[in-house]
Formats: sequence, C-alpha cells, structure tokens
Amino acid sequence: MSMIEEKISPMLASPGNVFDSSEWIYEIKWDGSRTLAFLSSKTRLQDRRLVDISHQFPDLMKLNKCINSDEAILDGELIVLKDGKPSYRNIMSRKHQQNSLKIDLLSKSLPAMFVTWDILYMDGKELIGLPLIERKRILDKVVNESDIIKISDFIYEHGKALFDETGRQGLEGVMAKKADSKYYIGKRSRLWLKLKHFITINAVILGYRTDKISLILGLYDENDKIVPIGSVESGISQIELKAFIDVANDIKTNNDFYHLKEKNIQWIKPAIVCKVKFMEWSENFKMRAPSFIEFVYDVKPEECSFV
Repeated sequence: MSMIEEKISPMLASPGNVFDSSEWIYEIKWDGSRTLAFLSSKTRLQDRRLVDISHQFPDLMKLNKCINSDEAILDGELIVLKDGKPSYRNIMSRKHQQNSLKIDLLSKSLPAMFVTWDILYMDGKELIGLPLIERKRILDKVVNESDIIKISDFIYEHGKALFDETGRQGLEGVMAKKADSKYYIGKRSRLWLKLKHFITINAVILGYRTDKISLILGLYDENDKIVPIGSVESGISQIELKAFIDVANDIKTNNDFYHLKEKNIQWIKPAIVCKVKFMEWSENFKMRAPSFIEFVYDVKPEECSFV
C-alpha cells in the first residue's frame, strides 16, 4: 500500500529548555491542531490520533491544488486566526463540530489555514529518511502558498531570540529541530523539542473543593456563559487560602447556580478573580499543569473571557 493511502502517526517532540545552536533550526510553535495532509486527486486530513477530519474542513479541500506534484503528504498544523494570532479555542470548536450546517457556517466565519513545516512523501517516494533541512527544501519547491496554506518559516541557531520574540507577540512558543534529523513516524524524539511559554490569564473562581486545597476556575464564553476550565491547587499559600475562605463564606451558592453536578465542591457566586498560569489548553479547554499566582482585585469577573 502506498503511504498516500495509509494512516500515519506524526513524529512528536519532547519538552525542552531554550538554547542556541548552529546545528538546530527554530520555528514558531503554532497553537492549533496537529494534522497530516494527504494530497493527491483529493484532499484527506488526518489528526494525530489517526482520525479523518476532512469533512469538518470543507474550506481546505482544495489543498491538493496547491502543490507542484501529483501526490504529497505534508505535516503541519491547522489554525484559525483571531486578531492576527492563532486561536486554539476556535480551531477546536471547528475540529469537534459534527453538524453539517454548522460546519458550513463555521468554514465561512472561522476560516482555517494549514501551516506546513515538513513533507514525508512525494510522487511515490518516501522522504522520511532524508535530513530535515533537505525535506524543507523539497517542501518549499512543492507547495504553492495561498490563503489556505502557508509554509512555516525557520531560522538557524538563534533559538533564544525567537523565543523572546514569540513571548512579546503572545504566541505559544518555539519548536527546535535538529537540522539533520530524519522523520521518525509515531515516535517522540529529543531531536525535536517544544519550547513553550506559560499561558497566563485572569479567571473567575467558581468554587473550591472541600476535601483538599483546590480552586475551581472558569471563563466567560462569547455567549456570556461561564465555562469551567479546571482547578488549581499549586501555588496557594495557607494565608491566601484563609483570606479567600473568609470572603467566600459570604457568597456561597448551590449546584444549580452553574448547573454543575460535582461532589465535594462548595460553589460561590462569580465575584472573585485570580491570576493563574499553565502550560497549555487541553482539547476540551481545561488547563494543563496550572499554578496559582495571585488574587486580582482590579479586574471584573465578566472581563475574564476566552480570547
């Protein structure tokens, strides 16, 4: 069977720390949904879990017209831009939509783009054994950029400078890749490293667990509905917790207030805001590895929303 007809697990990166090296290349880490594009007489999109997501992205079905070859398999990220930056919430809302009418509407209101950084296969030839930098040269010749596909830019050596710049721009971080690395299908490797900024937000405190130190947090969505985003326990001091409980006792409410049915939680009205940092969003919009920073007194709860 040709690679173009297979399901392929993408190569995965390991966490790393920022560094400079002339043997490595660095590119922006795009905040979207990892995707392989199988391009031939048609377009097939497959996510990292090997699920075909083509039907959710009718606006990208002409990706196969954007290549200078009969067949190609490209690795990359599906993104939706909001205010010039990738919006993880928007791409996930598109990826998980199953209603055909809503899919059609979202393809127009939240158009997606495929950002590609690697090529695995072209016209009957596997390219995974070639050095990364050679694959990138081939990719540059194969892809015709358009409003639905872009090639991810990269630089040599200066990882720290790019990391600092992505931080200033509010982007997710940087990918560092050994310039001569092969492509290892389905493997997590130290040849590719993800260098990520923490995400820092203000969130509304919805309640607290009664069986351990843990605050339940939420954000307002575009419909002014509060959406739970997980809990945080790391970073809260006993002094801060006591002060919080004293205030929270006066604004207690019940399960029906948020229509959430969880045990061992005392819900409170949305009146207290805190600042929290975390590594990344999960696909169901929960914080990964969150840490409490401080209570915030100059931000209104309704100002805490998904961006």
